[in-house]
Amino acid sequence: MPERACRAPALSARARLAVAFGLAFAFASVQNLAALPALWLIAGVGVLASGRPWQILVRLRGAAVLAAGFVLVLPLIAGEMVLAHLGPIALYQEGALAGALIAGRLLAIVAMTLAILSPVAPFDLVAGMRGLGVPALMADLALLTLRYMDEVAAQLARARLARRLRGGTTGWRALPDHALLLATSLIRAQARSEQLWAAMRLRGYGAGLAAPAPTLSARDWAFVTGAGGLALAVIWMDRSL
Repeated sequence: MPERACRAPALSARARLAVAFGLAFAFASVQNLAALPALWLIAGVGVLASGRPWQILVRLRGAAVLAAGFVLVLPLIAGEMVLAHLGPIALYQEGALAGALIAGRLLAIVAMTLAILSPVAPFDLVAGMRGLGVPALMADLALLTLRYMDEVAAQLARARLARRLRGGTTGWRALPDHALLLATSLIRAQARSEQLWAAMRLRGYGAGLAAPAPTLSARDWAFVTGAGGLALAVIWMDRSL
């Protein structure tokens, strides 16, 4: 475990962000279903190379649910050519193809992005965003958003545990209570963020000069160049199919 932690910073956060954006753009531009296996192969190699495949697969659950929604819903509402009938329900070919394409691209993009960015700490990601030219305010707001999302999740977990220990309702019957807890947590997070923003402004946030971003190493340039060539190859393959 310590050796893996030492190897993780070999690539800078700025290079990882540039590669993630480039590959995500290339994957999103794919319009041919025949190119999806290549995307999955690239994403699978990236997940295995990250050294944490099981953690990434666990974090893919949300994207998998969203992808399944596209596959199930689009054939019912999009298209003109009927592919099959399930009783009174018609399945359309155009919707089925679009759902498969969107779901395939989504899973490949999320898996590759997690494989590239998961070894990097949030603070380093924000520093990398600044190095890529993202305004400091937007980068800091992204960091604050991640922080308050973690706080909201922790508050919800504590509230659920307290309700369960007190013998409260569970399952679907507890949905109104969950909604109330979520609303309360969001209001508290909003109030804290306003207080923090006011404190930052009083302390002269943004008035100083930003530190220059460190130069990319030869390893970073090789990583970015290789990923750029891979992205161009994906686009060319999709256009040639």
